Amino acid sequence: MSHFLFGCSVGACIAVCMSAPFLMPWPLRVRYLVTAPMTDPWFGLGPVPLPHMRAVRLCSVERKDCDVELVFAEIDTGHNVGITLRSVYVPGAVAQLDGWMALRTPLLLIMDDGHAYVYGPDGAVTDLTFARERIR
Repeated sequence: MSHFLFGCSVGACIAVCMSAPFLMPWPLRVRYLVTAPMTDPWFGLGPVPLPHMRAVRLCSVERKDCDVELVFAEIDTGHNVGITLRSVYVPGAVAQLDGWMALRTPLLLIMDDGHAYVYGPDGAVTDLTFARERIR
């Protein structure tokens, strides 16, 4: 019986540790999602963080004809990253981006093969095709 209780308590501890990051408030969850891939839980060592996953704040949303230019500020370094979207934008997505910019919400920006994905606490703006990225 004691072995069963010990096994259950170890299993419960593992379950709590696995689900804890998803119960954190959004700013801590973004920071965790950016830093988790670069940390090995056993030895504290790991690969270099993926360069296309960043914790950012949206600084500006500028509309130009059919393009939208987004300027993000990285939370950790403060570098500004400008992305010009060349696809036709959805007004609802731009409104959501405007709301995040007004509230200075921490966002998770993932860039991969010419596409950008922006995740916030209450939704996501996905599959954004960008024409260029520049660091200001």
